[in-house]
Parts: sequence; C-alpha cells; structure tokens
Amino acid sequence: MSEGQQSDNFFRKRWLPLLFLILGLALLWTGNQEYQQFQSEIGEYVTARPDNRTLWLLILGTAATVGGIIGLIRGRAI
Repeated sequence: MSEGQQSDNFFRKRWLPLLFLILGLALLWTGNQEYQQFQSEIGEYVTARPDNRTLWLLILGTAATVGGIIGLIRGRAI
C-alpha cells in the first residue's frame, strides 16, 4: 500500500471514534462550566447535588470520551 492509501484507510476507520472523542470532550467541558456557575453552586448548597442537566452532560461526556479512546486504541469503529 502506498502512503496515501494508508493515510486514507486510517481516517476511514477512525473518524467515528475521533468524533466521539471530540464530542465527549466538548460535553465534559460544557458540563464542567455549568457545574462551576454561580447558580449551580447555590443549587448544590440547597439540594446537595448538581442539577440534572449538569449530571447528564458529565455522564454522556465521559461515556463518549471513553468510547472514543477505546475506538482509537482498538483501531476500528465502535
């Protein structure tokens, strides 16, 4: 195989895990920003836990990031 074919094959196999990784990191970042907002801190103080949206962003972000990393390590789409 030539170098161009190997490069093309690499992106064909790994675009989905790479997309999951990027999406997961974006969700984690957004969830972290929401978690640190002043309103979220007040809500935690009153209810002793963050709101549902923040939890879902963190959970889905973690799942997508782990899935993307595993997909990249295994070398095939999930």
